[in-house]
Amino acid sequence: MSLDVAPFAAERASAAELRAWYELAVTATAVDYPSAPVPPYDSYVQQLCQPTSYRGLQRLWVARDDGRLVGIASAVFPTDENSERAIITVRVSPRNRRRGVGTRLLQTMLPEIRSRGCQMIAGQTKAGADGEKWTSALGFRTVVQRASHHLDVRSVDPARWRVPPAAGFRIQKWVDTAPDDLVQGFARARNAIADSPTGEASYRHPDWTAERVRQYEARMREIGESHRYVVAIDERSGAVAGFTEIAVVPQQWSYCYQEDTAVLPEFRGLGLGRAIKASMMRWLTADLPRLEQVHTMTASENLHMIRVNAQLGYVTDHVVASVESELGALEALR
Repeated sequence: MSLDVAPFAAERASAAELRAWYELAVTATAVDYPSAPVPPYDSYVQQLCQPTSYRGLQRLWVARDDGRLVGIASAVFPTDENSERAIITVRVSPRNRRRGVGTRLLQTMLPEIRSRGCQMIAGQTKAGADGEKWTSALGFRTVVQRASHHLDVRSVDPARWRVPPAAGFRIQKWVDTAPDDLVQGFARARNAIADSPTGEASYRHPDWTAERVRQYEARMREIGESHRYVVAIDERSGAVAGFTEIAVVPQQWSYCYQEDTAVLPEFRGLGLGRAIKASMMRWLTADLPRLEQVHTMTASENLHMIRVNAQLGYVTDHVVASVESELGALEALR
């Protein structure tokens, strides 16, 4: 194998290079995650060509064997409280695995990761599959496991989503921008996610404020994602008791992603989480006629949310292992 690994500037790449990247990504994902949706080419490439993702600055690399693409990789560098973590993704063509391609890609990425001031490298892979075996051999440790679920809209009885909120609460929803009179309470509700299980991961939950909510909303508009929110309002106090969030990427109309769901501690035990997620499903199916699937991940030890998801019609596809390694440990292997 005559392997050449180099940075990849997607925004300056040719149509053939972009197509090759897309096809490798889709092929590798189909092998590793058979239930994952296939993104439309145009939508995928539009996101690939952006210099930043929703999490931070993005850098790309490719591995070629005699000019043929055999591996791709990305590193995202957060700018928030997780700025010491680089989040990496490495994909190798299934027929070129176990030939050192992934390791060469990772080794080539390390100087850039070091230059960005990162001390920890994080990623995720399907538990028990090729990726976890590779990361384990390199010294990565599994810090938390997450169950990946999906909901097939057309095969689930909509009666599952007829779940009213508890007495004394009302449902409110919006697209992209929180109402001014709710943004403070919404920020407080977002902080309720901080006690969700994260195992031994070095990830730190954001400290949500009204200003940070507005910054997040602006960032989502910038990268072209639309986010829908359903919240439960305590009618006595006006407090946002809980929220759920869905991300919809333009052109990817057949599927969407369930993001965070959280309920403030003082309002737990009332079934609000299930009620707001059920309300979200009624809204999505009424408003997005082409929607076929909703995808989400939940920490494997979060049995309560897994049970709520099952009640709404989600099924478990596989378990994802979140892995981490200190940068210095990987540099020492070179």
